[in-house]
Amino acid sequence: MDMFDNPVFCGLAVFFTLLFLLNLRSLIKVAPSLIDCIMRWKGNLDLEDSIQLSRSRNWIAAILFIPFCMLVYADGLFSPDIISGQPPLVRLAAVAGVMTIYLLLRTFLNWQLEMHNYRSKAFTAANRSFFNYAIILFFILFLAGPLVRMFTDDETLVKTILLWIIALTYLFFTLRRGQIFSSVCNPFTTFLYLCSLELLPSAALVLSAVLL
Repeated sequence: MDMFDNPVFCGLAVFFTLLFLLNLRSLIKVAPSLIDCIMRWKGNLDLEDSIQLSRSRNWIAAILFIPFCMLVYADGLFSPDIISGQPPLVRLAAVAGVMTIYLLLRTFLNWQLEMHNYRSKAFTAANRSFFNYAIILFFILFLAGPLVRMFTDDETLVKTILLWIIALTYLFFTLRRGQIFSSVCNPFTTFLYLCSLELLPSAALVLSAVLL
């Protein structure tokens, strides 16, 4: 992959690896809560109840943002035609830019919801649960890529498998978020929240990859 022949990419990889290792204790501290979020939807509420754990989760998510973008770029998981002929650094910057816009859109929509609902515990946990599953998804992709490549040299197949992993993880996350919403809302309201706060920004991200 051309990214590893570039000193900037290598420098970023080394920097964020060291930063991650320096904060490994925070990940170890929050890992049981992240596993609990997989096992039951109330785990997201319990994590938000702890200021220390939620801060550690936020910090780990922030550290993993650039590595996540590098992983997406390296595996070709977001490669619209508009950037296909650009230099590697430009393509990585485009991936990071699109992901930033995606996060800002989610943050804006979540902020609108939290303000409307007076920042209730359930809505805050539902909105911030995205970071829990984003961390989990990063490690799944990080491990799945090399594992799949042990059995095939077909990069198209690798990309397809990784995209399916993302889709299934996202479906699971949406289910968990819906369960949190449904604990304080009726089914119809829960559906509306998921459509406006989850499907809208995610559909915009997918369309940007397909149409650009």
